[in-house]
Amino acid sequence: MKTLLLLLLAAVPAGASGRQVDIRLYSLHKIQAISLEAEDGVQVDGRNFSGKARISIKGSQVAMDGAAKAGPEKSLRVSAAGPVWLSGPGLPRRRYTGQLLFSSDKKRLKIINSVPLETYIAGVVTGEASDLSHPEAYKAQAVTARTYIVKHLKNHSGEGYHLCDSTHCQLYTGVGSVSPKARAAAEATSGELLFYKGQPAATFYHSICGGHTEEMTSVWYYDHKPYLVSVKDGPPGKPYCAIAPRFRWKTKLYYTGLTRLARQAGWILPDEQALSLRITGWSPSGRAKVLELRTQRRAVLIQGTDFYHGIGRRAGWQAVRSTAFSLLAAKDYVLLDGAGNGHGVGMCQWGAEGMARRGFKYREILKHYYPGTETGHD
Repeated sequence: MKTLLLLLLAAVPAGASGRQVDIRLYSLHKIQAISLEAEDGVQVDGRNFSGKARISIKGSQVAMDGAAKAGPEKSLRVSAAGPVWLSGPGLPRRRYTGQLLFSSDKKRLKIINSVPLETYIAGVVTGEASDLSHPEAYKAQAVTARTYIVKHLKNHSGEGYHLCDSTHCQLYTGVGSVSPKARAAAEATSGELLFYKGQPAATFYHSICGGHTEEMTSVWYYDHKPYLVSVKDGPPGKPYCAIAPRFRWKTKLYYTGLTRLARQAGWILPDEQALSLRITGWSPSGRAKVLELRTQRRAVLIQGTDFYHGIGRRAGWQAVRSTAFSLLAAKDYVLLDGAGNGHGVGMCQWGAEGMARRGFKYREILKHYYPGTETGHD
């Protein structure tokens, strides 16, 4: 049986549209077993199979029980000409095609799905742009997602696969719910990438910019990229993304709750209390870049991005939806009056939707959000 390493090192076509990508499934779940339901055209290590089975880890090996038995082996490969359903307690039921490789990794069941890049793109566009509607916005998302994949294809190479299925890479939930618009967008832009000076661009994107996109270096400590700068999203007072639901938002943070969250995040000590919060530095797009949190004995400076992530991870991502907010202080709380959703870097998805509704084509949308780039094929 070929090992996973050999599978990943197999030759791939040079063109983007012909590539195979290897995605780790259920990457955020710590699972020891999973249920597999196969339809016609499925093979398990070269043997025909249909029906239901349970795949589990047994130490450093994998075994299969149910309609077909296999193992324990170091790995188990399922080749699916037809669809395969995966499910389990606490896991969403999802449908996959292509090859599935099951192995044991640090007491977890490791599942790698190998599919053609364009199949993966249709799934990603479905997951990442499900709230959009215009075909041109979908095409812009397809090119953005494809370029992001090619640029970050080695994200997890040290772990034996290309990409994970969570938003850490890009959201991929299989082929069971792929929308016709997403599939059409992938087909219409097949193999198309976004380039800057001949190299695939770093095509970050987000949901709603709130009126201005953000300069990348204000969010991450990466090298400056001329095409990831703050871009004004439409005419004055009429941002393209203003059509988004919940374009504006307000959150009331009581100091008692802020104290608890700040302690959990490690911003203040266990015996300190949050008494006030204010913005002391702004980014080029007008976002909160530095905040000052005062306790009974000192002032603590918090980077705006750290505040956004720190509150989001502990109170939910709807609490502070972006760093595009102003602060209004009251006696017992501070009110965040904000706009947008997400980190703000690169393409604004709802801005793309707004531009598409105004007649812009997907290549015009991409040039707007990534100035200085060009579309092409590798």
